[in-house]
Amino acid sequence: MQQNLPTTLHEKVSFLKKSTPLPVCVGFGISDPSQAAQVAALADGVVVGSAIVDRIAKHGRSPQLIPEITAFLKPIAQAVHAA
Repeated sequence: MQQNLPTTLHEKVSFLKKSTPLPVCVGFGISDPSQAAQVAALADGVVVGSAIVDRIAKHGRSPQLIPEITAFLKPIAQAVHAA
């Protein structure tokens, strides 16, 4: 996962939002609430798919899978809604 967001993200998202009436969602490497909040302030949606896939790969069919994903997503959702 990326530690820092690309410095050109704001510029690229602004360009896309001006170029299309469709919602612009950003992902690839979003792995913590801080990153999610930064992206939510720019884009219409935040994608955290690879971080969830990593947890599925780690826990498989373990009973810990759902609690792990819930614990991961709850602070991210709170950060996105607060942005």
